[in-house]
Amino acid sequence: MSIRQITPDIDDSNIDKDYSTESSSKIKNSYIKDSPLISVVIPLYNEEHSIKNVIERIPDHSSYEIIVVDDGSTDKSVNKVQEIEGRNIKIIHHDKNQGYGASILTGFKYVTGDIIVTMDSDGQHNPEEISDLIKPIINEQADIVVGSRYLGSSTYKVLLYARVGEYFINLCLWFLYHQKIRNNQSGFRAFSSSSLKKLKIMRHVRFGLCTETLFKAASKKLRIIEIAVNMNPRKHGCSYVKLFHIIKSISLCILFYGLKRFRKIRFVPKPIYDKFYSNIIK
Repeated sequence: MSIRQITPDIDDSNIDKDYSTESSSKIKNSYIKDSPLISVVIPLYNEEHSIKNVIERIPDHSSYEIIVVDDGSTDKSVNKVQEIEGRNIKIIHHDKNQGYGASILTGFKYVTGDIIVTMDSDGQHNPEEISDLIKPIINEQADIVVGSRYLGSSTYKVLLYARVGEYFINLCLWFLYHQKIRNNQSGFRAFSSSSLKKLKIMRHVRFGLCTETLFKAASKKLRIIEIAVNMNPRKHGCSYVKLFHIIKSISLCILFYGLKRFRKIRFVPKPIYDKFYSNIIK
């Protein structure tokens, strides 16, 4: 069994630092078509009933590494991961709960792959679809791929407020950058290693990261596409999304990138822009 447990020295004040590490030197993009290494990042918080099944369904192949970021779980989630044998798994621990975005960003620090996949630990995403998710990157058709529950034949029922929120975000993304991503809150995504290098400084350490990633990628003119995936209803536990906090986070993200976009045509004075960037979005 190859399981490495790591406790990073990280806090929220440091979360926006450069996430390129020494592991980046190991990436060999010139060989990506032949034998890409896939790094799967899974944020984990109190999902003891689902996490083991999720990991065991990820392709059992030497070209896959699994990075589980335990975000201060208080149940037996980590024990369930430790029960898995014969897989290349890194377990990274947060001493306290820091949020979904912080877990994703921590995971990015430890990846060594040519392609990086993020997925949830609650069983709503199907690991069997990873091969479909990464295909556009392997074929050099995209830099970032988003698995969408709105495309294809998925029957997953989305709450009305979630649909309205994603529709509004999609409109803003289109208005600012002429980019359409309907399922913009999907956590099932694939990134080329080169695209991650262009997403170094991220401000949102909770659920706002899903939105910020797309806005920043669009501002960097990265190629983003959606593909159809299936979604499963949660079977155990409950969602840890706090509606007020996610609305606040996403609203600030959109406002920030709106200011950033318009500043390029000198509508927003630089001091106001810089103060907003450094003091408001946290």
